[in-house]
Amino acid sequence: MADEHKTGELRVSAWAIKNPIPVAVLFIALIIAGVGCYLGLPVKQFPNVEFPAVTVTVTQSGAAPGEMETQVTRPIEDAVAGISNVKTIRSSVVQGASTTTIEFNLGEDLQKVTDEVRSKVDQTRAILPREVDEPIVQRLEITSAPIITYAVSAPGMSPTELSWFIDDTVTRALQGERGVAQVARVGGVEREINVVIDPDRMAAFGITAPQLNQALANFSVDAPGGRAQVGGREQTLRVLGAATTVEQLRQITIPVAGGRYVKLTDVAQVGQGAAEERGFARLDGKPVVAFQVMKTRDSSDVAVEDNVKKAVDALEKKQPGVKFVKIFSTVDETRASFAATEHTLLEGMLLASLVVFLFLREWRATLITAIAMPVSLIPTFAFMSIMGFSLNVVTLLALTLVIGILVDDAV
Repeated sequence: MADEHKTGELRVSAWAIKNPIPVAVLFIALIIAGVGCYLGLPVKQFPNVEFPAVTVTVTQSGAAPGEMETQVTRPIEDAVAGISNVKTIRSSVVQGASTTTIEFNLGEDLQKVTDEVRSKVDQTRAILPREVDEPIVQRLEITSAPIITYAVSAPGMSPTELSWFIDDTVTRALQGERGVAQVARVGGVEREINVVIDPDRMAAFGITAPQLNQALANFSVDAPGGRAQVGGREQTLRVLGAATTVEQLRQITIPVAGGRYVKLTDVAQVGQGAAEERGFARLDGKPVVAFQVMKTRDSSDVAVEDNVKKAVDALEKKQPGVKFVKIFSTVDETRASFAATEHTLLEGMLLASLVVFLFLREWRATLITAIAMPVSLIPTFAFMSIMGFSLNVVTLLALTLVIGILVDDAV
């Protein structure tokens, strides 16, 4: 069997030697394809790594950490502990939020375990406090960390206006760029509608704070409305009762004694405002509002940064009073690592050719070795593109290490 295999290899080699033109055309085509695919391969710091881990996040405004632990975290931990192939369960609790991370054994189907965790959490929802927000079950994405952080300052804007500028204008512009998954603001304030009551006028109308609060709660209600047949298919209905404008909120009526009604504007001032500031960002000691950019899983770090930079430059031209400063980027390290690995690859090829010449003292053997390495490496990029690989530290290191094998084969 070994002799037959060896004979087959000899036949291929002999045919290639006797027919150099088809072989040359084949390798020229492979080199052209390799160069084209190399230019289109995504450049990343690390390859896509997927760990079988799922996070469950539950929030409840104002809840103490101890309350969150006993009423939320422990029931969720008990529920997911019964899932098979669970490796570890870790939870972190802060005021108003609980995060549970469930790690599974390697090799588990991430989609399957995510569905199982979601099912267990849905079953536990009935015993959780009614005040908690809907639990969020999602995969633990290692590549979801921000790659770029910008600080934004605008002397002519208030903190509220600058925050809204980032949430609306900047976010819309950047999320339209290819490869951008999410834009998250850091610092600034949230817009909200403020209702500032007048105690004297409330007392004059005989209205108490609980009555006012109940009137607002009754007006801002979105409730299920049953089911209906639409186009031969059953659809769920919802009754939307929340105010859509500030003026609608001002016209809310509050029942008082004697069957009379008082408008909200008679006892309170209603207008747009800002929520309590819970985070801040500073640059050179001055308050700014920052934002972070996260990329999609399969996109190139370098391409995403270039697209974001173009979008930011366009925004600066449209808004001369707004200044963008890049304060952090993991892509700088990715570029440096990629360039260093490329240099190492080229240096290895040159040194290998030099060593062959020093030992063999023959230009023909050296030339064959020098040509064999790039001719063998460049077509690899075409197959990397087909297989969905990227240019990262691991793949470039593998190409660097394989040079030694290519030299042996060439000699």
